[in-house]
Amino acid sequence: MSLFHLPHPLLKRVIGVLAGAAVALHGLAQAADDTPANGIMWEVKSATNTAYLFGSFHLAKASFYPLPAAVQSAYQQADTVAVEVDASDPQFSRKMMPLLSYTAPDKLENHVQKATWESMQKLLGASAAQFQSLKPAMVATGLMIGIVAQQGYDPAQGVDLHFIKRAKKDGKQLVELESLEFQARMLGGLSDEDGDAMLSMTLQSLSNGDAVRDTAQMVQAWKAGDAEALATMLEETANKDAGSRKLMKLLLDDRNPAMAEQIVALMNAGKKVMIVVGAGHVTGKNSITDLLRQRGLQVRQMKPETGVSTVSSATTAPKK
Repeated sequence: MSLFHLPHPLLKRVIGVLAGAAVALHGLAQAADDTPANGIMWEVKSATNTAYLFGSFHLAKASFYPLPAAVQSAYQQADTVAVEVDASDPQFSRKMMPLLSYTAPDKLENHVQKATWESMQKLLGASAAQFQSLKPAMVATGLMIGIVAQQGYDPAQGVDLHFIKRAKKDGKQLVELESLEFQARMLGGLSDEDGDAMLSMTLQSLSNGDAVRDTAQMVQAWKAGDAEALATMLEETANKDAGSRKLMKLLLDDRNPAMAEQIVALMNAGKKVMIVVGAGHVTGKNSITDLLRQRGLQVRQMKPETGVSTVSSATTAPKK
């Protein structure tokens, strides 16, 4: 599932391009799944405070709701909800797009390998030209989210957006752990080499069907509350090759320390906080949960069946 948010106008544009292009994708058919969405939630305890950390998917389905009672309880007790960014910001597109696009006559084709551009043309046909104004990471993110959206996952149903809207309605304090500008600068600031690698890997995963299959497997692990399985999938993705390891480090590991520090600060300030961030940030080595444990906090996963906390090997094992 995508690590970042996209402005809704761009997402509509991407979906429109995909619908109009002759896109040969494998494994698109997915069986209907009405299993409960338990999600992955952690209880984080310091000497004086308790917080709850919930892994989100930025695109979800209406069938994911209502979320389990333990998650609802974590939200109800909170006076503060912390998220990566406020994706409901009406200035979303205005703030992001200048950092994620080229100024004419510059264009995408000038910043990626010839083989990458040819792969994109093969996948999208003449529709590939519609992405010439966007930087490689933006195209990669947009294509991935667009394909996932075609499977019925909707940004309007995103788990973090669900809690952002609830927090605003209920008058809870909303804290951004990052910012739209930070995320846009990270994506837009990738070197040509890294941007090309991200786009090339995305095109390959779309062409061979891995994107759809991997997303389905990650969603199933999340719905089952299986943090270990999700951590394994992320690790396998990172270990595909040197480029994948570098990008996963940049897009996940390098962002986690700053978010972990802010969570500690909120807890030290006495805030009753529920944190909702992308599921990829909360499980496995170098995750936010791993970093919080290293800071001496008690970090326990809440069992989906009962809401009772339990130690999880996905984040409590010593780092190697």
